[in-house]
Amino acid sequence: MNPHLCRVALRPRGPLEVFDLSLRLIHAHAGRFLRLGLLFVLPWALLGGAAVALSELDVLVLVLLPLIFFPLQAPATLLGGRLLFADTVSIRSVVYELTSMLRPLALAWAWQAGTLSLGVGCGLVPLVIVLPVTAYITETSLLERVGAARSFRRSARLAGSNPGIALAASAGWVALTMWGALVAESGGQALIGFVLQLGQPFGALSTGQITPYMIFGILAVQPIYAIYRLLLYVDVRTRVEGWDLQVGLRAAGLEER
Repeated sequence: MNPHLCRVALRPRGPLEVFDLSLRLIHAHAGRFLRLGLLFVLPWALLGGAAVALSELDVLVLVLLPLIFFPLQAPATLLGGRLLFADTVSIRSVVYELTSMLRPLALAWAWQAGTLSLGVGCGLVPLVIVLPVTAYITETSLLERVGAARSFRRSARLAGSNPGIALAASAGWVALTMWGALVAESGGQALIGFVLQLGQPFGALSTGQITPYMIFGILAVQPIYAIYRLLLYVDVRTRVEGWDLQVGLRAAGLEER
């Protein structure tokens, strides 16, 4: 990390301002994020869409879909984290670094999945509590390079120090996922049914059916959410740990050398 190359002003921001900043970051490096999406998201979207279109397991596919959210978000988290402090970051280096950290990441995700499953099993109120606590597990694992148990504790500590930001991260995930599903469903139905005049060969969400368009939309927004959550993580560290001062002092130390 080169503190002299920090691409964003490290200062407290509201959730909406953080979301705007995340869109600006994605737009500034649209080519890299597009290639990353083609590499990681598109294969899963095609597989999930085919499973829904060609089988009667559409409900099962929808239930199992959250299991791949973490692997889809991690590459964007790593790429975004590197782009905050670097001029150029290659997709190859992101893939290589991600591959080298698969084991600790898998353990951290297992902690997260187990905790979320416990929250789901206990009801809505425990789930609302558990979701923010586990919000930053991917960031603490990937960017701080700590083990699974410590990443869980770090995520819980950051969430507990500013519950509002952690809750915004969880609410943003739910809202963005629903938005992606609805937008992709509307766009797919318009393209296939209205433009190409092919009707509804895969059914429609309005009639209670899960469609490939919906699956694609849900998966496509996960990297966008990953960048949003990453910048919320940066924001909470700035508020709680004075990360802006740490980066500034490190930059000053490099200048003295």
